[in-house]
Amino acid sequence: MTTLFRRLSRIFSHNPRSGADKGPLGLHLNAGFEIDTVDFRLVGDKYLIELPSENYAIAATGVIDLGAGCQIFRYYTTGDEFLQINTTGGTHDSCIEDIKFFVYAESAGLSTREAWHDAINANKTGRPYLMWGGKEWQRAFNPLENHNIEPIYVPENIENCGHEKWTLNNFCMLYQRNIDEGSFEYLLIAGEETFNEKQEPVWLISWSLGVDISRSGLQVIG
Repeated sequence: MTTLFRRLSRIFSHNPRSGADKGPLGLHLNAGFEIDTVDFRLVGDKYLIELPSENYAIAATGVIDLGAGCQIFRYYTTGDEFLQINTTGGTHDSCIEDIKFFVYAESAGLSTREAWHDAINANKTGRPYLMWGGKEWQRAFNPLENHNIEPIYVPENIENCGHEKWTLNNFCMLYQRNIDEGSFEYLLIAGEETFNEKQEPVWLISWSLGVDISRSGLQVIG
């Protein structure tokens, strides 16, 4: 379990607070969502990702502002999963560009600044191809550039059910592999930087497996 999830899971309630900010599809803190897993079950063991459930409750939200009207909304569950929705120009259904569901697969804490910089440099997290989990993955960002690139820096504003708010500095790279015609599995590598009560940096690197979710395959509850 990552530092982020240890922090947000300290408090959770199934009773949504009054006036909770709603994002795309009406999602908000303490709401729930259901994913139709039929398509994944039909493919069988081609995916590395394992969907632990069909029903999830939202314990924290994250918002990333990419500029030019583009945003990423993340809805972290009470487990080790998060729903990610990319939008352009607003939060209406017509503004949704992409929906993905990720499950944290691995994470490792880093105790020194040297180890942190080594983990997020282009040679480690920006290669055109890499092997992970016994599979070959192709970089999804700038795939036609056949050289290492620096991870993408995106600050994320987090809020949990205890009304705590903080900024998570993400240094990330997205990879993908083809499962069958039109279906992909994703590997999100993220260096995560937060600060503790003493304003000392806390670093970890995480590996998350993801899949595309269709609008019809997602139902919001609450």
